[in-house]
Amino acid sequence: MAGRIVVDGAMLEKAKELRHELHRHAELSLNERETKRILMDFLAKNTSLELHDMGAWFYAAYRSPERSKGPRRIAFRADMDALPIDEGCSLAYSSKTRGVSHKCGHDGHSASLAAFALAVDRCGCENDIFFLFQHAEENGAGAAVCEALIALEHIDEIYGCHNMPGFPMGSVAVHDGVAACASTGLVLKLTGRNSHASQPENGLNPAYALAELIGAIPSLVDEAAEAEGTAQRGVPGFAMSDTGVVMCTVVGAEVGSKADGGGTNAFGTSAGFARLMLTVRAEDESRLERLKELLIERLGRLAHGHGLAAEHELADPFPETRNDPACAEKVRRAAERAGLPPARWDEPFRSSEDFGRYTKLIPGALFYIGCGESHAPLHTVSYDFSDELIAFAAEMFAQLAE
Repeated sequence: MAGRIVVDGAMLEKAKELRHELHRHAELSLNERETKRILMDFLAKNTSLELHDMGAWFYAAYRSPERSKGPRRIAFRADMDALPIDEGCSLAYSSKTRGVSHKCGHDGHSASLAAFALAVDRCGCENDIFFLFQHAEENGAGAAVCEALIALEHIDEIYGCHNMPGFPMGSVAVHDGVAACASTGLVLKLTGRNSHASQPENGLNPAYALAELIGAIPSLVDEAAEAEGTAQRGVPGFAMSDTGVVMCTVVGAEVGSKADGGGTNAFGTSAGFARLMLTVRAEDESRLERLKELLIERLGRLAHGHGLAAEHELADPFPETRNDPACAEKVRRAAERAGLPPARWDEPFRSSEDFGRYTKLIPGALFYIGCGESHAPLHTVSYDFSDELIAFAAEMFAQLAE
């Protein structure tokens, strides 16, 4: 009979070294070839787990010998991609890839799952355990591919964790229902006609339609939120209603000629092209879709009124991540057994996670482990994953596996 899963100091030291090696070889979404190789080699060298190379991603499997009890089939996911951010700080294991670094901690997530894999391989488990190493979380493309594991291995439950600055070190936060917002990138384009800057009447300059479109964002957000006079918190394009947050964030705007993507230093030329880049975000996908439709409809109306052509594109789509309440409760009980305190969490995180693709298919939960109230924020140059979190994450996985 399998005993308790114990993650010992030797395993944690190996996982720490692994984390540093992953950090040195940071790779962007859809390019995680060396990252994947390092992880697969680590597990091949240090465990007897089954390894399944699935191309851009892979998974390891532990199959319990105790088949008479009908073991549960539980998956644990770690992401492994980095961000297009320069390292920005001096580390003994700094990224060797210029302009790319692990500023979200996915190196630590993968190392934590690897530490847990070492423990399961040594201690055994009454359940079948699947270790999913997912690519391309940052752009929302990875889980759409990796969700194939669920049908392939008939997974019953799935769990994932993410480090979280601002929460006390080692605390655990989990939310019933929506844990992370749905979002998508939305690019709105207006094409007119260039002219000499001294003869704007001979062209069609889209700058004024673009200005109207930007000015309409706050009212469209309120309409999508189905609330009047909603709290703006001093930020245009932010609405909070009884059913949650709805947001539209301007991430870029360009006006100029289409050839140079919008921006131009040609002071003798009146603009003929405009592009607005937005991130549309909501606590649920229905209101995200509503806001997206409103923005595209307004784009078309303004284009018609100004005699312009309109186009739109979508990028980096993320579903809402909705935790199963029973799985969230298992996370709370696991934290209690592990001696990790709860973190106060009053509303879902506005950031997005493609983990929601898994929980659309089977019960699961995404939880967060605090890395300190004063820890540098995610996606900043001063951020680095705290190695001590590896022990907390691996122990949480061990408790959830039993």
